[in-house]
Amino acid sequence: MIIIKNSPQFLLGLLLSLSSLSLLAEEAKEPWGLMAPTIFASQDSDHFSVTKVGTGLLPFYKSGQEYLGIQASSNRYSNPEWAKSGGQVSLVQRSINSASGLGSVASLGVSSLYGRELLIADMTYSAPINQTLSYEAFLFRDWVETRNSLTNGISHNYYGASLEKRFSPDWTLIGLVAQQKFSDDNIRNHLRAKVIYDVLPEQGVNLQLRHRQYRNSHEVTENYFNPNEYDENMVVMGWRRKLQGWQLSGLAGLGRQKINDDPYTTTKLLEVEAVSPIFNRIFLRSKVGYSDSAGFGGPDYSYRYFQADLIFQFN
Repeated sequence: MIIIKNSPQFLLGLLLSLSSLSLLAEEAKEPWGLMAPTIFASQDSDHFSVTKVGTGLLPFYKSGQEYLGIQASSNRYSNPEWAKSGGQVSLVQRSINSASGLGSVASLGVSSLYGRELLIADMTYSAPINQTLSYEAFLFRDWVETRNSLTNGISHNYYGASLEKRFSPDWTLIGLVAQQKFSDDNIRNHLRAKVIYDVLPEQGVNLQLRHRQYRNSHEVTENYFNPNEYDENMVVMGWRRKLQGWQLSGLAGLGRQKINDDPYTTTKLLEVEAVSPIFNRIFLRSKVGYSDSAGFGGPDYSYRYFQADLIFQFN
């Protein structure tokens, strides 16, 4: 059982919700899922660590890509001189077409930290417009996860949309426009573009050219990394294959970044993801990643993470 410190109403609400949902699942005699555990862990070159461990009940469960339920997690933030724990409870929903990758993923809940409570959200919806064009809209709201930001209660809302256009069987263009509003009144505007060429379609290998940039309305802050201007261009090799029902994918990228008027420096990206067969009584979704870009400590800031969701299906 996960105890959420300094917020007993979270625990009471969670227990009541879990009990009600369990009765519904039992009465309906339908499959239901148990998330146990969900894990997210990250660490950066500034020795700042985040660990989130959770569990959840999914009374409306069809597969690892289609469910509805409730999830709770215990969150710990730390560096060598400091540590703080909190927690969150969220309603979670997922409905993804395994063939197209389009659909909806959402969580909506409350996070507690330093005696403060914040309504959090992580919502994405994507759908086709026609045979060659699709769109995605998203909204993310949470604490800004740096020591100063967590101490000072800084949160942010990140929202936007993207369009994906397939010009031919081998060429795809994706463009994204987004805005990030911080509770300290800073506004960050984002632009991203991605050109994808399927080099070896049968082997799932593609080559990507990526560009991203953002501009901030306020440059000076001690709460998080916040240059006035940031630009990055990257060449990425992507790979995606199915192997005995498993969906495996990876990215490896090398690029150049520019911060304000500073000289260009190198950036790196590496990600690997594995998703177990969709219709399986035990479902696993896992991902590990590494990036080397700019941060508080300078242009060579590095960040690595691991996340996994393990779901058991019961009838």
